Amino acid sequence: MESKEIKLDCPCCKAQLIIDTATGGVIKFFPHKDEAPSLEQFMKADKDRSKDLAAKFDAAKKEEDSRLDLLNKKFEWAKKNKDKLPDAKPGIMWD
Repeated sequence: MESKEIKLDCPCCKAQLIIDTATGGVIKFFPHKDEAPSLEQFMKADKDRSKDLAAKFDAAKKEEDSRLDLLNKKFEWAKKNKDKLPDAKPGIMWD
C-alpha cells in the first residue's frame, strides 16, 4: 500500500502541514516565518518600547517610595510607642 502526502497551508497560523492520506496524520509541520520588520517598523517599536520601559520604571519607583514611607511611619510609631510594645528577644520579630 502506497501512501500519498498532501501539502496544506493552515488558514489560522499559515504553517505548512504535510499530511499522510492513508492515516490522516500530520507527518511534518513547518511553522510560518514572519517577514523581518522594516527599519521604520523597528524604530517605531523601539520608541514605543522605550516609553513602556520608562513607565514601568516610574511605577516601580513610586511603589518603592510608598513602601519606604510606610516603613518610616511604622518606625516612627514604634519609637513613640516603645513602652507599649511587647518585650522582644533579639532576633525575634512580631507582627
